[in-house]
Amino acid sequence: MKSGRRRFVKSAAMVGGAVAAIPLSSCVEGNKPRDTSKIHTDYSNLDEVLKKPVLKRSLFPDPVIIETLELLKDRKNTICRVRSKDGAVGIAIGHPFIAKSSFPMFNINLKHHFLGKDARDLDMLIFNATERNVKNQGIPLNVQVAVIEFAILDMLGNIADKPAGQLIGEVHNEKIPIYLGHHFTNLRKLEPEESLELMHQDAQETNAKAIKLRAGRGDNLASDIDNAPGRTEKLIRMAREKFGDEMTLMMDGNGSYSVKEAIRIGKILEEYDYYFYEEPVPWDWYEEQKQVEEALDIRMAGGEEEFRIHAFRYLVGNEVFQIQQPDLFYFGGMVRTMKVARMAELAGLKITPHISRGGLGFVYLLQMVSVCPATARFHEFKMFETKDANGTTVPIESKTEPFNSTNGEIDMLTGSGLGITIDPQYINTHKVVKD
Repeated sequence: MKSGRRRFVKSAAMVGGAVAAIPLSSCVEGNKPRDTSKIHTDYSNLDEVLKKPVLKRSLFPDPVIIETLELLKDRKNTICRVRSKDGAVGIAIGHPFIAKSSFPMFNINLKHHFLGKDARDLDMLIFNATERNVKNQGIPLNVQVAVIEFAILDMLGNIADKPAGQLIGEVHNEKIPIYLGHHFTNLRKLEPEESLELMHQDAQETNAKAIKLRAGRGDNLASDIDNAPGRTEKLIRMAREKFGDEMTLMMDGNGSYSVKEAIRIGKILEEYDYYFYEEPVPWDWYEEQKQVEEALDIRMAGGEEEFRIHAFRYLVGNEVFQIQQPDLFYFGGMVRTMKVARMAELAGLKITPHISRGGLGFVYLLQMVSVCPATARFHEFKMFETKDANGTTVPIESKTEPFNSTNGEIDMLTGSGLGITIDPQYINTHKVVKD
């Protein structure tokens, strides 16, 4: 039970995975006694985890100097192409919608952190690109960091003849169990009878054993407003009736609720045995989120919008969420996500990385989850859609396996690099963005 886990965290030193809760000093300031009931968290073991390198440098005995790092663009869509001095190449597709506005950061704020550097120093290169860009930090910057990292991992994987994921971790999941996390507009705009039927059709196609639904308006404003009175409560009940007790159900609030309303909806989710409850209050309301977490027994999930690694240190150390959800793009790539996974593992929590729909999202997700420790039971899947920012399908082929979902699971990718080949003709429609 989650409540038992909470008691353990608050009463034990962080040995073998528990986070210590250490009382503050009970000194007196003037005539006002300090409240000794307050506690602070010992992050020392999490800090040790954060110091450990992620990339397996030992796979590369010789330097891999980045000679060119190019941003290619066709209307709204972007591609990153990296080439080493020895001629190795890596390619990745940019974020399917944010990259169209943040692409100037690639050349202005990021390129100099990588160009001419040894790709074996990827951990430090990513650190410098994110943490030393203090005036530019945020999701727009991170999606550019991520696509650079994905391209470098593609290049390094091709050099080592290994999948990109296995450059940063050991295989934990040869098969990735999925949950359907799409139809988010339909789930809020259509009547439950209609939206659940759409989800049911996709569940039959993929044989998915888990589904995530959407609560409230999804405005991230804590408005406590539904698109139609009582729709969320109806959706919660009807989904359980339609899919039965064997289907694992989750709910995403997308910041729809105040604390009071989040707790009320959470109690209904508990009644219908939902697996997790994602971000019911606005994403960065962490104090309020902790109040919701403490009032409920359902697992809480979140972190999709977070772009700061120090914030995940807080979220893990204080168990604000039982399931951490860094987005592979918004958070700046797989190296940083692996650090969150390691912290979660040490604290006895779980992780299920988030990814946006479109582009090569599902490819990046499969690479990450295959080597990710402390994974939750299911991972977000928005169908095998590869439409880029222009709405054009990215023509790709797997280097080894067909893309399919068998019994609600997708095989990890085993080809070198990102495990896919992109049609060169598609890449040639994009032109290099000059400095």
